Amino acid sequence: VLVALVLALHERLKADAPMLMRATTAFGLIWAGLVIASGMIATLATGVVVDLYSTDPTQATTVWLAVSPVIDGLGGGNEIVGGLWTLLVSVVALRARALHRLVNYFGLVVGTAGILSAIPALGEIGGGIFGLTQIVWFVALGVLLLRAGRREASAYLREE
Repeated sequence: VLVALVLALHERLKADAPMLMRATTAFGLIWAGLVIASGMIATLATGVVVDLYSTDPTQATTVWLAVSPVIDGLGGGNEIVGGLWTLLVSVVALRARALHRLVNYFGLVVGTAGILSAIPALGEIGGGIFGLTQIVWFVALGVLLLRAGRREASAYLREE
């Protein structure tokens, strides 16, 4: 779903800031790939650890301790790529006067929190704020895009 959102936003915003939107889209697609990779590794590692735990709990713990930093590094431990994407989308949308101004300003806050999660001292707080506010931003963005899509479809049907 994130890939579809990244591409939909690219199409909607590329005319007003083509170069910046290309970079923004690249970060969005990279983020989607990292989220998928992190989830796949976590799923597979969990199965290995659960199977191993019944025969050797110490080894299972060692495996989990070795795999956890990989999972966190790809997408669970810091949110710099997702934060950067959210921040850039909001900057482009503000410049283009697209979407809703409140959603765009909120996106600046969300994106900044994600970027701050890369700083070790702020990682937990930034990541927590990013995760929770990202959900609100996604919902608001979805509502805006659905409403815009309905208006565009109605206008298209009236033309025919």
